[in-house]
Amino acid sequence: MSLENFTVRDKILFRHKLQLRYETSADQLRFVIAGIRRMLYEHPKVETVTARVRFIGFLDSAVELEVFAYVFETEYEGFLAVQEDLLLRVMDVVEKSGTTFAFPSQTTYLARDGGLDKKKSEEAMKTSSVWRQQGELPFPDFMPEDISKFENKLEYPEPGSIVRKKQKQ
Repeated sequence: MSLENFTVRDKILFRHKLQLRYETSADQLRFVIAGIRRMLYEHPKVETVTARVRFIGFLDSAVELEVFAYVFETEYEGFLAVQEDLLLRVMDVVEKSGTTFAFPSQTTYLARDGGLDKKKSEEAMKTSSVWRQQGELPFPDFMPEDISKFENKLEYPEPGSIVRKKQKQ
């Protein structure tokens, strides 16, 4: 069991999950994450060492982010004031990105949908067909020798990432 002694604490946990609409592009999501992170780092009442914002999942009607930080307040009333300030600033970042918060919903499209990308769909079906014909369909998993050919080939952090730039120095 974890116990917290309220009389000796010097900070209070700020943890919220944000849900953004599925129409949010990956770059808008990057903008929101970076903007909230920066705001947390800039805020004088936030412990920057533990502050984090992460894209944590896909929900039924939204993409989900988690915001986690400790607020330097000992009294709950003071914490609530800082929390309110942080949440309003989060709303500003989301608004500035051009996306909005999601809510449980269903979208009905009354206009003609452009549908799937026909060229990409045909390429994917062609690739699957070749795998099937050659007896190399990678399900339930890839063969161990295939895994060893492409294991650790993905670039991480992503090219263009500040962390990648720091690693090269």
